Amino acid sequence: MKQILFFLGLAVLLSGIYTSCKPDSLDALREDEIVALDKYVKDNNLTDKKDESGIYFKLLERSEDTTLIRSGFKLLIEFNITFVDGKKIPLGYYFTTDDGLGHHFEPRFFYVDVSNNIINEEYIQQIAGFHLGLKKMHVGDTAFMVIPSELAFKAVDNSGTMGIPRFSTLLVTVTVKQGWSLAQQNAD
Repeated sequence: MKQILFFLGLAVLLSGIYTSCKPDSLDALREDEIVALDKYVKDNNLTDKKDESGIYFKLLERSEDTTLIRSGFKLLIEFNITFVDGKKIPLGYYFTTDDGLGHHFEPRFFYVDVSNNIINEEYIQQIAGFHLGLKKMHVGDTAFMVIPSELAFKAVDNSGTMGIPRFSTLLVTVTVKQGWSLAQQNAD
């Protein structure tokens, strides 16, 4: 009986040592994201496009409209959001207004830095980096953003509900079709 307890205790001790030497799976996932993000940024010459918030922002098309987007704006946008490896997010309608065949779904409304239960039900409203990037744009602009997970869905595993695993960097192309300031919204 003592031998059985000895071997059982030794097995528990060795398994504890083995598991303590393995890297934490969340740390490994975060490290994988950083490696993929760094590679994407380097391969696409975006190293000088990182701003103070942590997103990589590149203006693709500047409009003639001088209205700078700010908090409280209601926007009508066309957008496409994919993973850093270019794969589409399974819940397509929620993350794109492009059907992939050259046709667009209806542009969708987006509320910059506005939060309430109805607005927050939209998945794209939950991406903090999207709000930050839009505030660098004018109404009518088209831009490209690389949004690291800490400004998107972080370490939350949304693979079951949205198809977005933990530590997912997002690529966003967005065109602001129309915009209304808070004053314009209140005047209507």
